[in-house]
Amino acid sequence: MSVTTKAKSLLFALLTSTVLAVVAQPAQAQRAAPDFQAVDKQGRPIQLSNLKGCGVVLYFFASWCPYCQKQTPAIVEAHKQLRKQGVIFLGVNVFDGEEEQVRAFAEAYGMTFPVILDAEDSIADLYRVDGVPHTVLISPRGTVSREISGWSPNTNFIRPGRSIAGGRNCKVTAEQLP
Repeated sequence: MSVTTKAKSLLFALLTSTVLAVVAQPAQAQRAAPDFQAVDKQGRPIQLSNLKGCGVVLYFFASWCPYCQKQTPAIVEAHKQLRKQGVIFLGVNVFDGEEEQVRAFAEAYGMTFPVILDAEDSIADLYRVDGVPHTVLISPRGTVSREISGWSPNTNFIRPGRSIAGGRNCKVTAEQLP
């Protein structure tokens, strides 16, 4: 065997064992979703811990973000399909600061679910959001189940949303949060 062939074989073995070691790592336990209190654009108080028993979708967006503009219709459609299955959607506007701009965006895209203006980015900081769109799915037990960063035309929020549905365990009524 030549030196080049030996080097390639050694490199392949090293890479393969590294990849296998990473794959073999046990799955990391789901982390508790950080609790927060806020007021939505309708003036309703929202505290995440009060939504235990429901699946929660936190949709972080900015009105000026072109990818948020492309993704919001898919979020709105998922909300329409999942709201009766115990999944609460909360829009969290970040990096904007203009309340009227956020209201206009929410109306234009048919966001009938609660929208929070996170002017200080405090909720975004809790969830380590550094770009938008960013979606966090929270299980009925209050743990972060999945995070979806960025936009893709193929992203489907309905299937992952069903995986966190709270069903009858969700005690939040449509009057409390549509």
